[in-house]
Amino acid sequence: MYMMRRSHRSVAVRVVLTMAAAVTLGSCATKGDLRNLQTEIRMLAARQDTLLAQLRMETLSTQDSVRTQSDQIFDFRGEITRQLRDIARTLGTLEALVGQNQQAISGVRDQVANLRRSERTPPPRAVDDSTRVLVQGGGDPEELYRAAQQQVARGSLNTARAAFEEFLSSYPNHEFAPDAHYFLADILFQQENFADALEAFREVQRRFPTASRVPDSLYRIAVIQIEMDDLDEAEQTLQRIVNTYAGSIMAELAADKLDEIR
Repeated sequence: MYMMRRSHRSVAVRVVLTMAAAVTLGSCATKGDLRNLQTEIRMLAARQDTLLAQLRMETLSTQDSVRTQSDQIFDFRGEITRQLRDIARTLGTLEALVGQNQQAISGVRDQVANLRRSERTPPPRAVDDSTRVLVQGGGDPEELYRAAQQQVARGSLNTARAAFEEFLSSYPNHEFAPDAHYFLADILFQQENFADALEAFREVQRRFPTASRVPDSLYRIAVIQIEMDDLDEAEQTLQRIVNTYAGSIMAELAADKLDEIR
């Protein structure tokens, strides 16, 4: 289109120059010059019509192209809008599923936590008739202590545990109390209730620091710490036995155990 306009301007300039020359020359122009001038004008008019026709065609074509592109843009915008709506619906569905999954996971987590709590909860204490008679009748503490030991020998750990707990509750300062704490802790260890067993062994050294059961209790504490994969604490406990009870059998056992875990 630019070239068409440039050609049209070139012809127009030539005609104008020719007319200006004719006016300047005045009477010197011949009829032939006038005819040539008229011919140029007619040619210019024809060419101008042709250029105008081409310009109209190109304008119509451009308008059609613009309309087509506008329609395409409109369709494209509508498609994008539909896709965005679909994405929004999909996200809503995913959020709902995620919420359901979180609820399910929370439920499973609660069930696992309940199972763990039930595993850590000691079984109900069963007390046989002889122990119940001693406890309820306020019998002799030594008889209650011997009854608890007998239950251990029979393998009735729950009954023995109940008897030792009753003994310690009723006679906390009895001369057998350190041994009762120790055996109670050992029962808890056998029942794999390691946390309570650890605390029960510690109770021996806290309440009776000079008792003969203290070195044994410290060693059992170290064993439980190793069982619970707390090696740093176990090493400190064993080293304490070696330093405090040097030359004793427990010190030798502690030294051997230190060599094993280092």
